[in-house]
Amino acid sequence: MRAIVHHRPGRGRGRGGPSVGLAVAALLAAASSAGFATGAADPLPRAELVLNGAFDSYPWIWTCDGDVRRSSIPHDHYVSGYPTADSTARCSQRVRVLPNSGYLLNATVRGPFAFVGVTGAAGENASTWSGQGGWNDLSVGVSTGPETTELTVYFHGWYEQAPYDVRRMSFTGPGYEPRPCGEPGGPAPTVTGGPGSPSPPPSPSPTCWRTYIP
Repeated sequence: MRAIVHHRPGRGRGRGGPSVGLAVAALLAAASSAGFATGAADPLPRAELVLNGAFDSYPWIWTCDGDVRRSSIPHDHYVSGYPTADSTARCSQRVRVLPNSGYLLNATVRGPFAFVGVTGAAGENASTWSGQGGWNDLSVGVSTGPETTELTVYFHGWYEQAPYDVRRMSFTGPGYEPRPCGEPGGPAPTVTGGPGSPSPPPSPSPTCWRTYIP
């Protein structure tokens, strides 16, 4: 009579053996490490990179050419530009950016031929415009090149056209919120409570610059 022998699964054999278990543990550890490394290299959050984009604080920061005036009504501030045959009444501001990154410009404007845009030394040019008589919102995106660390945000009207108004300029993307440095470029412009002839805003000092707040 033949004896029936029952073999117990030996330790170290079969699909549940220690060699497979160790391999799975190693894979899990590697995945965990990879996830941690990825989290450590997450990009910076989106920040507002324009200073005084609501035109309600000083130093003025914006550099303007031509006839540009700041007006104020209750709970609101805006800038008016008066183009001539020789000027588009343009204002601009330099902003710090990161290479190979995407940014978005948003503006609230009114009046015919109100232009807003962004320009950079590496050919980063993006702009849009409005011809509406009432307040309306404009948006345009721009991507920086591999070595770009600075862009210029601007707004203006058009030669010999009617005045335009800008109530808000916003430029957002990866980076840190800026802060003013240096001294203002002159006394604050006169603020009026309605239409009139306020003094044009002064240009900022060439030494005034924006820096990242770590």
